[in-house]
Parts: sequence; C-alpha cells; structure tokens
Amino acid sequence: CGTIRALDDELERGRAACARRVWEEAHESLARADAISPLGADDVELLSLAAYMLGRDDESMGLLERAHQAHLEAGSTRRAVRAAMWVCMHHASRGEMGPAGGWLARSERLLGDEECAERGYLLIPAAFGAEAAGDLETAAATAAAAVEIGQRFGDPDLYALATHLQGQFVIRQ
Repeated sequence: CGTIRALDDELERGRAACARRVWEEAHESLARADAISPLGADDVELLSLAAYMLGRDDESMGLLERAHQAHLEAGSTRRAVRAAMWVCMHHASRGEMGPAGGWLARSERLLGDEECAERGYLLIPAAFGAEAAGDLETAAATAAAAVEIGQRFGDPDLYALATHLQGQFVIRQ
C-alpha cells in the first residue's frame, strides 16, 4: 500500500511540475515513479519531454522509443507514430540518416493508408529532404501540404510546426 501511495504521489508531483513547466522537478518525480513501477506511455512521454527540456537528448530519445513501444502494445498506433516521428527528426537533426530513415519507414508502415494528422508529420522529413537537396520550392510546397493536414485534422502542433517551416522555406527562396 505504501508503494502504491509513493507511486501516486510521485506521478502527481511529476505531472503537476510538467504542467507548470518546472522541468527538473518533473524529471525527478517522474523518474522516481518510474523506478517504483514502469510508467505508462503517456507518463513516459512526459518524462521524455522533461529530459529534452533539460538538454538530456539521448535520455529523451530513449524514453520516446520506449513510449513508442508502449503505445504499440496498447494499440495506439497514431500515438506510436507521433513518438516515432520525433525520434526520426532527432536522428535527422544529428545527421544520422540511417536511423532516421528507419523510423520514418516504420511510421509509414504503421499508418498504411490511414488519413489522419500523423500523415502530415510524415511530410516534415520530406520537406527537410527537399531543402537539403536545394529544392526550396518543393520544401515549401511539402510544408504547405502538412499545414493543410494540420488544419483539416485540427492538430495545432502540426499546424504550427509546418507553418513555421513553410515560412522559413519561402523566405529562403
């Protein structure tokens, strides 16, 4: 009973600290909770976010990989794809194109033909690829397609990310 109470207390503190954006406290509490009993996918994502905000990129990505697997096991394919896409973009930002491509391919396989906001997230690496190839027109058009998907599915994170990228590509043109 004491273990369950300690777990609940740490989870409550960690979640509240995340909501207040007090990242060190969030990380400490969620990590303690995880040591008591493995966190569920949503709380692993919060721990990953706290680690990322503290500059602990490798830890954050390992946790996102773990969240991806937990979402898959729970049957939450779209959530698994979102976690995988952030892992993909992390690898790509480091120039690790092999792992990035693997995570992207995995995401595409998981979504299949499903039309959803996550489809827009799959366009982000393609936009960066076009930019890297020097084709800013295609990069901007790809980002614009992601903006449209973000609008259609009411995904403010995708909309903001894609709009930002589209603006960068248009300015560089």
